[in-house]
This record gives sequence, structure tokens and C-alpha cells, in this order.
Amino acid sequence: MLTLIQFPWSPFCITIRHILTRHRIPFRLQNIAYHDRAPIITATKGQGHTVPCLLDGKRGICDVTDFGQEVARYVDRRYRLNLFPENLDGMQLILSRYIENDLESVGFKVNDTYVIPTRSLIERTMLIRHKERKFGRGCLREWTSHRKSLCDQFVELLKPIDNMLAASPFLLIDRPLFVDYSLYGVLGNYLFNGKTKLPNLNHLRRWHQRIGTTK
Repeated sequence: MLTLIQFPWSPFCITIRHILTRHRIPFRLQNIAYHDRAPIITATKGQGHTVPCLLDGKRGICDVTDFGQEVARYVDRRYRLNLFPENLDGMQLILSRYIENDLESVGFKVNDTYVIPTRSLIERTMLIRHKERKFGRGCLREWTSHRKSLCDQFVELLKPIDNMLAASPFLLIDRPLFVDYSLYGVLGNYLFNGKTKLPNLNHLRRWHQRIGTTK
């Protein structure tokens, strides 16, 4: 059986978790603290340190490139899910970059303002240290004070996606591809804290209900 090593709120972990769940692929979850990468390093024999990390027998797989999709592509090949049809590679790459860069870079800031304060002292300290090294000292306080404007920005970034979904039940064709799961993961991160809500965009809401069901 597969084991998914994860941070529960990570958008990229939510993506893989939902692919496995929706396709009824059995797996175990192993939650780790943000600062404890030893299980991943061990599983990948030192080749990786990021989540999601998938353990399949003695083999550990994690994303190792920018906009990495190695874990998703491994699951896709292993279970023949056809989430990456060759004729749509270009479209998926462009759209996934928008979802995992532009959209995610706003959504995670909102969720962090709720989630990081709830973590244990050590994990909270390590999370803040990491964020401040990347985004500057006091970034979490800044995001908290600008939470409403970040939520408004998140909705604006979702409007082009809502327009796409007006013409199709899923983003590119009439069934979910990787980009649909990627979007589900970014939204799942935004909603993880339980205090934010799915934006009032009708086509997006219908899509979210469709993809949220088990296949």
C-alpha cells in the first residue's frame, strides 16, 4: 500500500491526496512536522526533502524540479489515470503555472495567518523562521493585517477560472485532468483553516462539487 508523507494543509499534498481518494487508490497518511524532513530524506535515500512524498514499497518519490509534478505523474503512470494526455501538455503546463504560482502565492498567505499560530511552539517557530527568511521579517503579521485584501485578490484571480468553467464541466475537457486536481489543492489550502469560504463564483462552486465526489 502507498504511504503519503505530508503536511495536511499543503496545497500540493491535498492535490495528491485527492487524486488517490477520488480514484479509490488505497493509501496511508503520515503527517510530519514542518521542520522534520527525516522521513522524506530516508524514503528518497537523500534525493529529496519536500512534500508530498509518496512511498511505494521501498521507493520514495517527491517533486524535485520547479513546478514539479513527479509525484502526480508517478501516480498517473502507476494507475493509468490519463491525467496528462499528451495533446494537452502545453495547456496544462500554462494553466498549472497560473494555479500553482499566481493563485497559490496569495491563497497560502491567508491560510498561514490562521494555521501557523495553532501549531506547537517548535513547529510554529520554525515555520515563522522559514517564512521570514523567504518573505521578510514580520511577514506573517503583515499578511494577517492585510487578510481581507488578500482574500479579495484571491477571488479576482479565480474569476478567469470561473469563466473557463462556464463552458466546460472541468477546466479543459469533460473530465478532470491534473490541473483540476491542482486547483482543488490550492483551494483546499485556502479553505483548510475552516474560517475562509469558497468564493461566490457559481461555475467554480459547481466544479468544486463535481470534483469533490469520489470517482
